[in-house]
Amino acid sequence: MKNRNQYIYKKPIMKLSMGMLALGSLLAIAGCNNSLVDNQLIKAADNKPIVVKTENTSTPKTDKNYIAADDSASTPEGVRKVVNANNQFAIDLYQKINKQPAQSDKNIFFSPYSLSTAMAMLYAAAEGETKQQIQKTFHYPMPAILNPNSAALYNQFNKPNPNYDLSTVNDLWMRQGLSPNQAYLDTVKRYYGGQVTNLDFASRPEPSRQTINKTIANHTKQMIPELLPEGSIKPSTAAVLTNAVYFKSEWAQPLALRNWEQPFYNLDSTTTDVNLMYGINHFDYMEDEKVQVVELPYKGDDLSMLIVLPKSKEPVAIQKLVANLSTTQINQWTEQLENRKVFLIIPKFKLQESYQMESLLTKMGMPIAFGSRADFSLFNEEQSLAVDSIIHKAVVEVDEKGTVAAAATSIVITPISASYNAEFTADHPFMFMIKDNKTDAILFLGQVNNL
Repeated sequence: MKNRNQYIYKKPIMKLSMGMLALGSLLAIAGCNNSLVDNQLIKAADNKPIVVKTENTSTPKTDKNYIAADDSASTPEGVRKVVNANNQFAIDLYQKINKQPAQSDKNIFFSPYSLSTAMAMLYAAAEGETKQQIQKTFHYPMPAILNPNSAALYNQFNKPNPNYDLSTVNDLWMRQGLSPNQAYLDTVKRYYGGQVTNLDFASRPEPSRQTINKTIANHTKQMIPELLPEGSIKPSTAAVLTNAVYFKSEWAQPLALRNWEQPFYNLDSTTTDVNLMYGINHFDYMEDEKVQVVELPYKGDDLSMLIVLPKSKEPVAIQKLVANLSTTQINQWTEQLENRKVFLIIPKFKLQESYQMESLLTKMGMPIAFGSRADFSLFNEEQSLAVDSIIHKAVVEVDEKGTVAAAATSIVITPISASYNAEFTADHPFMFMIKDNKTDAILFLGQVNNL
């Protein structure tokens, strides 16, 4: 294994910039080590094009015009290991966010899949202790398992489906003149469908930032118009890795909207009058002495939202739920679900959250990636690289039609007097996740504390 410490003080460390975002059923990530750009967008920013070389310029994956990744070596067991890693990271990050002093009673929403996918592309460039820390933090299996089975998930999520729109896009934006190892580029393109584009970060950092943001906004249908904030792309930036995930679907069974408001009991002990949605239908449901759990399927039943509601409105109830959460617990809840007629009441809500991930990931066990000891030599052996920033932005909208719903249509309202076996009233803080039912991969994870 090569010792790269000899380069640290002889050459300036080139910073990698990483970011991510999730939307309603939509998520985008921007990150280190590569770059992608659209020629037309660049020319619109200036008559002089920034792009020197563009390979496989990406188009929005929502039209399913994408290049399939190589999943020929994937196996059901391998997919399970990648999904388990994703879900364990989801729980770890969820608990870490909740422990932050600044978090307090704020809402939470992020995409573990988006973060994990972006970091997997960076992980492919890591060596030594840098690689070990990333692996432990994200629970990745060995690369021979991680790469082809990540490709299998990428292909599955991009597969056209008449019932919903789910797509994921990986782009690599590189500083013009930078020469990454071909083996690394091949890994990103082969297993992650990564599109590669060169940008003139050195002399045109701001137009480059705008180009990346416009591309992400396009992938997310304008739900995340500005992933990278002003000043995030610097002349010293080596590369940016972006991942965008978009999801839109209606509920399998549309809910009705009450025409009056009711109180939602916020985590900070205040109340907010909100519009509540309701339905009396058969849902997969379970409860024990502490929580109620209900699964709301989207059209086609391939994806669903799992809502976990503490029975107590006291703040300590949701706090204990977070502290004791584990993948084992989630599996137990889902295994105990039974189809029952439920009187369901949940609020309409929209969450928009943004996280600066460097501090969180450092506390989770991977500080080396952000400093002078970082070793990403599989990206470029001649230039010392370190991660400059990781930005994660997430947005989710949930209403009576579904998630990121289309235009309103008429709904047949079930009479309140109908009989039912259980009542589920989410009028106080609850946890929710949007997951793929085929693999149980958690795509989005959130907590509604205040409305």
